[in-house]
Amino acid sequence: MIERRDLLRVGVALAAYASVARAADEAAPKSAVSVSAASNEAQAFAQAIAQCITAGNACLDHCLAMLGSGDTSLAECSKAVRNMLAVCNATQVLVLSKPGYVKAAVQLCIDACTDCERACRKHAEHHAACKTCGDACAATVKAAHAYLA
Repeated sequence: MIERRDLLRVGVALAAYASVARAADEAAPKSAVSVSAASNEAQAFAQAIAQCITAGNACLDHCLAMLGSGDTSLAECSKAVRNMLAVCNATQVLVLSKPGYVKAAVQLCIDACTDCERACRKHAEHHAACKTCGDACAATVKAAHAYLA
C-alpha cells in the first residue's frame, strides 16, 4: 500500500523536476516565432493541473482529518483524490517537458480527474474542500480536452 509520505516525496520530486525543466526552457534562446496556439493550450492545461493539485491536496488533507476522527464517509473520496494527485503530478511534468507519452498521460489525467470529480461531488454540499476539488477536476478535464484538440 502506498503511504501518503511516499506520494508526497514523489510529488516533491516531480515538482522539482518541473521547476528545473521550466528554468531550462526559459534559459533557452527564444525564436522570433510567436507563441503557437498549441503552447497556449499546454500552458492553460499546466495551470489547470497546478490548480487541481492544490485543491486536491487540500481535499486529501480534509479527508484524512475526517478519517482520523473516525468518519469513514470520505474514504472513497480520499482514494480518488490520491490517485488524481499522482496522475496529475506526473502529467504536469510530461506536458511541461514534452516527451513522447504526453497523449497517453493526458488521457489518464482526464480519467483520474473525472473519477475524482465524481467522488468529490457526492460530498460537495457538506464539504467545501470536496466542492473546490471537484470544480478544479472539472476545469482540468476541460483544459485537457482543449489541449488534445
